[in-house]
Amino acid sequence: MRRSTFVSSATALTAATAFPIPLRAASAVVRIGYIDSFSGPLSDIGAHHRVGVMAAIAETNKRSRTKFELVTGDDTSKPAVGSTEGRRLIGQENVDVLMGGTSSAVALALGPLAEEAGIFLLDIGGQDTSITGEKANRVAYRFAPNVQMQIRALSQRILSMGKKWYFIVDDFAYGKDGYARLSALLKRAGGSEMGVDILKLGTEDYSSALTKMRNTEADVLVLCQGGFDSAKTVKQFVDFGLHKKMHLGGLNLEDYYWKSIPQDELVGATFAIHWTPTVSDSAEKLARTLAKYTAGEGVSSRHYFGYICTMQMIDRMQAAGTTKADALVKAFHDHTFDAAKENKATWRGCDHQCVQDEYAGSIVSRKRQAKTGFMFDVVAQVSGTTGPGSCADTDAAAATAVMNAQKIPERASYEPKPVS
Repeated sequence: MRRSTFVSSATALTAATAFPIPLRAASAVVRIGYIDSFSGPLSDIGAHHRVGVMAAIAETNKRSRTKFELVTGDDTSKPAVGSTEGRRLIGQENVDVLMGGTSSAVALALGPLAEEAGIFLLDIGGQDTSITGEKANRVAYRFAPNVQMQIRALSQRILSMGKKWYFIVDDFAYGKDGYARLSALLKRAGGSEMGVDILKLGTEDYSSALTKMRNTEADVLVLCQGGFDSAKTVKQFVDFGLHKKMHLGGLNLEDYYWKSIPQDELVGATFAIHWTPTVSDSAEKLARTLAKYTAGEGVSSRHYFGYICTMQMIDRMQAAGTTKADALVKAFHDHTFDAAKENKATWRGCDHQCVQDEYAGSIVSRKRQAKTGFMFDVVAQVSGTTGPGSCADTDAAAATAVMNAQKIPERASYEPKPVS
C-alpha cells in the first residue's frame, strides 16, 4: 500500500486549518514551541495532532488577554532531529514553553534537553512507559496514556481471543515497550509466544513476517506498531487471507484509517483506543468544536490529543501567571480537569503522568460506522483511578525517585512572561 494513501486526508486537514492565529501587539505574546512528526513514518499522526493544537490556539485567542503563537519544528520521526529542533526553538526562536508530539523516542530525547535548559515540556502523544517512569524529567509532563494503561484496558479482551500469539513489533521505544509488557501478560496468563518479528519503523512489505506466522499455530496476531505501519500490516494481513484463520489485536490502529483498510474483513479486531466522541457529554461537545477545523474529514482521537494538551498548557500557564518552568510544574501537580471522558483526569504529581480513562475498541462494519460515526465500538474501559496503578507501583516509584534527584535550573538569558 502506498504511503500517500494514508497521508492524503491528514495533509488536507492541515492545509484546511492553516489559518492565521490573530495576535494583539499591545499584550505579551506567549510562544509555544511545538515539535512533531510533520514528515517521516509517523507524520499522519503529527498532522492530526497539529490540527487540534491549532484549533485550541485559535479558540483561546478569541477570548484571552494574553495571546498565544505556535512555533513548529519537524522531528521527521527521529530523536536526533527532534533534539536539534528543540535546541533551535529554545535558543533561536526563544519560545516560552515546549510541546512534544508523536514519537516516544523523540519525547525521551526532549526530556533531558528541557531539563538542561530549564524550560517546561508537555508531551502530547509519546506513550513509552519510561517517559513517566525511570526516564522521567521534573520539567516534563505527559498526556497520552502510557503503554501499561493501554494494556490494562486491552488485556481481558485480547486474551479471550486465544493464547497463542505472534507479534509484529516496530523497532522503536513504543513498539518494544508494548511487546515486552504484552509478552509478559501472555506468559502470566499461561499462553505461548509463537514468534516475533521486530522490524524497522516505516517498513513497507510485511510478507516475510506474515508468511512465517502463517506456518505457526498462532491464533492471534498482536501488533505493537504505530502510525502507517499498523495500517499497512492489517491490509496485508487480509491480503494473505489470515483474517479467516486467526484473530487480530494490538496497541495501535488509528481511528482515521477506516478509509484505507478493508474494514469489513476486520470486524472484531481489537485495539487500545484513547477517546471517542461518544464517551461523555463533554466529548460530544468537544467533537462539535473540533469538527469546525477538520474540513469535513471527521474528528479523531489525535485531534483530541492535540486540542486537550494545548488547552491544558494554556490553562496551567494562566493559573501560574507565568511561563517560568518551576511555576508551571507546580501548576500541573495533581491538577484535576475535565478531559472530555466519563471521569475527570489528573496530572499526577508523583510521576507526571496524566491519569485518565482508557479503552479497548473493536472494529465495526462500515454499515455500523455510518450510524455511529466511529470505526470502533468501546468494548472495555479502565478508569484513571485504576488503569495507571498507584504511585507505589514500579514505574511511578521509579519516576518519583529520579525526579527527586533533579533540580530545575534557571533558564539562561530568558525573562519569564506574565500570562493572564
